[in-house]
Amino acid sequence: KNDADGQVEPGTLAGLWELGAFGLQVPPELGGLGLTNTQYARLVEVVGAHDLGVSITLGAHQSIGFKGVLLFG
Repeated sequence: KNDADGQVEPGTLAGLWELGAFGLQVPPELGGLGLTNTQYARLVEVVGAHDLGVSITLGAHQSIGFKGVLLFG
């Protein structure tokens, strides 16, 4: 459905937010889940097998500027 619509539904995004999916690799002391690179890669692989749009959304939130903010504030 997301592929046909070209977007991830707002309800899906809200659910991912509640699960902490936008902080997968954020350290627990900063409110994230603290997944390792291996754990994160496996999770995104499984999610992507079901919905590539959601997988890309999660990936964008863990990569674009994310490491720089963690390292340098």
